[in-house]
Amino acid sequence: MPSGLIQFRPGIFSRGLAAIAICVLLLEAVLRMAPVRDALPIRTHFHEPGVVIRLQTLDELIGRVPHVDVLFVGSSVVRCNIQPLLFDEVLARRGWNVVSFNAGLSGLWPRAVDLYTEQLWLPRTRPLVVVQGIRFGELFPSRRARKYEAIITSPVESSWQRAGVWASIRAAAFEHIHLLQYQGVWPMWLQQYRNGRAAESDDEEVRVFTDARGWTPRLRTLDIVRSKNLLKDEQPNPTLDAAGSAEDALTAIRETARAARHAGAAYVLVNVPEHSYRWSGADGRERYAAYLDALANLGRTEAFPFIDVTRGDPAQFSNDAEYSDYHHMSPAGAARFTTLLATEFDGRLVRADARRASHLR
Repeated sequence: MPSGLIQFRPGIFSRGLAAIAICVLLLEAVLRMAPVRDALPIRTHFHEPGVVIRLQTLDELIGRVPHVDVLFVGSSVVRCNIQPLLFDEVLARRGWNVVSFNAGLSGLWPRAVDLYTEQLWLPRTRPLVVVQGIRFGELFPSRRARKYEAIITSPVESSWQRAGVWASIRAAAFEHIHLLQYQGVWPMWLQQYRNGRAAESDDEEVRVFTDARGWTPRLRTLDIVRSKNLLKDEQPNPTLDAAGSAEDALTAIRETARAARHAGAAYVLVNVPEHSYRWSGADGRERYAAYLDALANLGRTEAFPFIDVTRGDPAQFSNDAEYSDYHHMSPAGAARFTTLLATEFDGRLVRADARRASHLR
């Protein structure tokens, strides 16, 4: 062998690759352990921490039960205002053994709700019924909504937007390989110590806390929030015409309903009641009726049920103790709304069972 050259030995090379593969597999296994996962920062493969935590909670639920019967989707008003455990309890009193899950996410307007429902929640849960909650403000563009263009820049969501086999493989890799899910976590963690001590917990991490079924309680009541002058810029809802065009939102709702049906699930659209202040004013009842009519007409056109537990009365939810602001409910308000909603589902679950059986045939 010439001096200075290293002889290539295939056996050593293959053993080295095997050792690397074993290390990678061990690290992947360690990252999947709950104590390790909980000690690390929230994974970064989705657009925001709420998706990661909701999905983690859902996977833990699916590990305990055979299936999810009722899937709630929507924005944070779904996340905070619907209590799946109570929903199941109310239906159990009526003879139904139902497992429901709340997949509501902060700042999701209908187009983004459609994206996550179709690409993430439906494949993971295969529910009997998809229940989408909506409120007036979510029919129109808003600074409170997460920008759709920003959502689809994250590793998983960007893959959903691309066609082809490689995009599907990329999305699956990020969704299932934990080593890929911590990209950028190390520098983000170090930034917390840039002043020599850990910064306070990020507000988003606090807000995405969830119970075992995806419900996030809002603990401060409206009187406390108002006393801090945090709602001084809030206004009653305008008329539909004054608010702008709702066509994009209605189209997105239509697409979500069709995606649910394609997956073999029934679809139900639900009005999530806001505090009566939103409908105050001389023409408040008329504004509320026009909003409800728009959703009911969409339901008739697309042949899906529309549920309004207020029966068209904007004063049904007027108690300050039942709200944290004018659209997020306190635990007391969420309990009343959830109970009213659950009472609507006897016949709907019977039809959903029949629809699932027909679809599977």
